[in-house]
Amino acid sequence: MTEDRPKPPRPQAVPAASPATTVATIAAVLVVLAAVAVVLLLQDASEPPGGRPGAPTTVPAPPSSGATPTRTEPLPPTPTLPSPTAPPPPSCPTPTPVQLTVLTFNIHFGVGHGRGGLDRIAEEIRAWQPDVVLLQEVDKGRPVSGNVDQAAALGEKTGLHHAYGGNSRNTGAGPRGNAILSRFPITAAGNTHLPMAGGRELRGLLHARLDVGGVPVSVYATHFDHRSRDARRVAAQTAVGIMAADPLPKIFGGDLNTGPDGRPLTILRAAGLGDAWAVGKGKGATVPADRPGSRIDFILHDGWFTPLQAEVLYSDVSDHRPVWTRMQLQPPPAC
Repeated sequence: MTEDRPKPPRPQAVPAASPATTVATIAAVLVVLAAVAVVLLLQDASEPPGGRPGAPTTVPAPPSSGATPTRTEPLPPTPTLPSPTAPPPPSCPTPTPVQLTVLTFNIHFGVGHGRGGLDRIAEEIRAWQPDVVLLQEVDKGRPVSGNVDQAAALGEKTGLHHAYGGNSRNTGAGPRGNAILSRFPITAAGNTHLPMAGGRELRGLLHARLDVGGVPVSVYATHFDHRSRDARRVAAQTAVGIMAADPLPKIFGGDLNTGPDGRPLTILRAAGLGDAWAVGKGKGATVPADRPGSRIDFILHDGWFTPLQAEVLYSDVSDHRPVWTRMQLQPPPAC
């Protein structure tokens, strides 16, 4: 016979919370959350600028210059040309802008086409009325061109000041090189031989400092090698290095024997030079003169100049057509 065990008591139902109790509980939770948020905000405000000590930071990469080498080897570091400074303070007035016209012309040593020689070249230059002329393939005392000092002769025939830089190492034949003609006084001039770097002819960079209404301006004329890509590349790098040390407003031009997408132009543009043909129309082709198909003659400028107009001119005295541009110079402040 089993013993009867007492049965456990039945669980009592928990009474439901009243609406007043529920509202009080929610209010208490909201108060706690608000207090936590205030504490976090106070902690953030007390941190030093830049975030918590030791927190990682991200530095954005500098923008690309857009220059892409056309050969496999990398370009060496390229100096950057001086650029215009910030506007002068109110006590230093801004100088008045000056307009000037610039012409570059490979004259094929004056006798390349037998169509009048220096007299005809001088006649064309006078008709174009340039302020500054950059000339290539200019002879001095060479039998093939009549043993004439062509830069001096053209200066006399046009009524312009002249500077000359000869590049030939064959002293018996006389030099062939570059010349600069200028309506403005030439206060200094010098010629730098460019590295051969695989080229067959010695080339140069002629520099003339002009007095443009009291403002000193640097003008560079050159003629890059027509056979060697390496020679043209090294010539561009050398020219950039020379101009980077020159604080004056600058114009650079000549027969570069490469197109606008060539590596020498990439180097020159990456250094800060602009192309005056940015305001020209069409392809800007200059060779061959009778039916131009390629653009290899350029006028470049630094940030002190703004091109306003650019043209390729017709000529029947050389195997190149000349390039002409009208530019505005904003002179640097004098104080």
